[in-house]
Amino acid sequence: MTKRSAWIWMIAAFGCGTATDVEVSGGPPPGPNVTEPFAIDRGDEGAHTPGTFKGLWLRLADTGAPTVTAVDGVIGVVCVGMSNANQECSSFIEHVQGPGATEVNPAVRVVNCAVGGHAIERWIDPAYDDRLWDDCVTRRLPQAGVRPDQVRVIYHKAANQFTLAPGGGPLPAYPEAGSDYENFLANLSVFASRVPIEFPTVQAVYSSSRSYGGYSNNAGRGEPLSYEEGHALNTWLEQRSAAEPVWHGWGAYLWAPDCASGSNGTGTCYVREDYVDDGVHPSTSGRGKIALAMHERLRRESWYRR
Repeated sequence: MTKRSAWIWMIAAFGCGTATDVEVSGGPPPGPNVTEPFAIDRGDEGAHTPGTFKGLWLRLADTGAPTVTAVDGVIGVVCVGMSNANQECSSFIEHVQGPGATEVNPAVRVVNCAVGGHAIERWIDPAYDDRLWDDCVTRRLPQAGVRPDQVRVIYHKAANQFTLAPGGGPLPAYPEAGSDYENFLANLSVFASRVPIEFPTVQAVYSSSRSYGGYSNNAGRGEPLSYEEGHALNTWLEQRSAAEPVWHGWGAYLWAPDCASGSNGTGTCYVREDYVDDGVHPSTSGRGKIALAMHERLRRESWYRR
């Protein structure tokens, strides 16, 4: 199947996403339902914390652990996504090669293929392949000394790019029809189908959604949009079949509130200084927090840790 024919098939198969409540085994989280954003990874802390948000469970989907193996002594990890992903992956690479090096399997080589201004809609559109997938294979991998067949893991900073309604305001919030949540579900399915076409040897995809958007001056990057995209990713991961050829699961859960309001389940929170002037892109301190969160998440995996 050519890239073009595969793309046509994927649009037919996944072009109409629907908003579906998460169905998680093990019983519902114990707390009450809320309509204000609350960290998804904290719903099991007890009755003193919320258990659901608009009926969506506050519990990260558990898709188990993938099998990831080296190819000729190399486990290639490719970062994809937009400008935030590019900046955060650069800081992650610095951590892996610097203070975290003693904790990381020396077979792991991280390659930053994220490109500013290119969120998930671009990565699923063949019109941008030259700038994205193809450039990663032909330029960025060779620069890092990684062959395409050695790419075993993708780290996806997953986010919608087009989140404004025709009038310029944000798209409807979940569960309204035409919500950004609904669009994101459909885009995630198309992205997942592109992965084995572009990197046939990939074994695992770790995904993180946007971090806190409360400091943003952009209606399409604020709250609750940033938070609800995390729920869309959580829903989508719960709906994945264990029989799928490529494992998909959570990377670091990066959404967390303003530090004055609390934290997520890993103790992460954000202050205004963690973002640059636009309130969307991370500052040096913000990139540091996210790089450490990525490292700590992957350190739970046997293929990653030394």
